[in-house]
Amino acid sequence: MNDYAGRIIWIIGASSGIGHALAIEMDRRGAKLILSARQSEKLQGLNTELGGRHRVYPVDVTDAGEVEKAATDIFSSKINSVVFLAGIYHPTKLSALNLQDCRDILATNLGGAFNLIAAVLPHYPAQIALCASVVGYRGLPNAQPYGATKAGLINLAESLRAEMRGTGVDVKLINPGFVRTPMTAKNDFPMPMMIEPAEAASAIADGLLGRAFEIHFPKRFTWLLKLAQLIPDRLYFALVPK
Repeated sequence: MNDYAGRIIWIIGASSGIGHALAIEMDRRGAKLILSARQSEKLQGLNTELGGRHRVYPVDVTDAGEVEKAATDIFSSKINSVVFLAGIYHPTKLSALNLQDCRDILATNLGGAFNLIAAVLPHYPAQIALCASVVGYRGLPNAQPYGATKAGLINLAESLRAEMRGTGVDVKLINPGFVRTPMTAKNDFPMPMMIEPAEAASAIADGLLGRAFEIHFPKRFTWLLKLAQLIPDRLYFALVPK
């Protein structure tokens, strides 16, 4: 399957989890990749695993100047898609909030997306995809500040989609359910309908080629959460567990 043959994809957050799996899937489909994350060693290992065919470009998304420099360099060549998958997560009760962890999560998950958009929009990329999460649909216990960043990313992607209409820039929003990654391994609660990273990567790769704005998966789970958005607040808070 070579539906990405000739396409150049910049994956930010490729060192682990869904980003790592997406790089493997995109390579399988024939894409040429630019692999970015903070950890250069993991990126080099991934590129070696993929036969050394791709470009490794370490970048810290919390550093606006570094992201701008990377974008200027990378967009000196044609780029088809930029996929933002960078993110960190610490499950926390708001009553026990660690403010430094909070700042780090906000700076990476949401601030990093703003840094990326500011850096790449002047180059008018063909496609920008931002990865949020279904946890951003409604507030959940023990999900902050991660959930707030994902809700913010959903809103950001919607605004960007509206503003880019007619410019030729295709904006996508990625909302995964539970995916078996080092991030979800931190959870100590049941995670229904969990899928493997390879399945998530396949859904993203298919969705980036499609016409729909939102790429959400697994559908049997995400549609249930979409229905939860329609439940009146009083009923929702009565149903949601502590």
